[in-house]
Amino acid sequence: MTTTSLPDIPEINIVFPRSSLAEAAFKYSEQHCTPLVHNHAVRSAYWSLILAKKLPHLANADLELVTLSCILHDMGWAKTKELLSAHKRFEVDGANIARDFIRSNLGSLATSDDWNERRIQQSWYAIALHTTFTIVPEAEPEVALTSLGIGADFFGPQYTPGGIKNVITVEEYHAVMKFFPRDGFDYEGLKGVMCGLCREKPETTYDNFVGFFGRKWGIDGKGTGKEEFTAAMDEAAFATGAEKLFEYLVELDKSAA
Repeated sequence: MTTTSLPDIPEINIVFPRSSLAEAAFKYSEQHCTPLVHNHAVRSAYWSLILAKKLPHLANADLELVTLSCILHDMGWAKTKELLSAHKRFEVDGANIARDFIRSNLGSLATSDDWNERRIQQSWYAIALHTTFTIVPEAEPEVALTSLGIGADFFGPQYTPGGIKNVITVEEYHAVMKFFPRDGFDYEGLKGVMCGLCREKPETTYDNFVGFFGRKWGIDGKGTGKEEFTAAMDEAAFATGAEKLFEYLVELDKSAA
């Protein structure tokens, strides 16, 4: 009998796409991420499979690509800091790490399909854009479904993508959680990750949701540096810089008259 890290869940009719690359990605995530991050990422893959069955416009998505992207989507939160950049958003770090992982493993693993450069790039976009929740629903099915699967892990049975209710039942929720438990992925756990990004790479957080954790909780989750972070975030805001930029451009236009 073949053993797998990514089991089927027959009681909720979920068959995980068999892929040696996905198995390798599971082990890679497990090696380089905390259990909190790893289990969240793997659960996201299962939510994506459930959603693909219930959202007709996503039924034909490339599920191997989606589940692999979900498993690797938060490599930008890796505990192995050598994998991470100093100045890129965590989503981009995750996308780059996943792309490099896929390319480096193609020669040694038998994959269920041909991972050509287009599929690799689709995976890159699926991961890089997964937090842009007001944009990804209009993207390619694989990009949209990856983001939806990830988003589902924050809502469980209360998830209503596009206003559609009951896309994840309580039974389905418990069935997935039984295999991949929360392991600290609660608000305090999330806050710790987000505030860590605000502390370690603050300039990557000012223009997105991560920065609001720094504004609310400081760079240590306990209020330290809250005022300084808020001031820096406000100064970096486009609404702040745009005023000066347009003043300069208007004056420059006058000088040409």
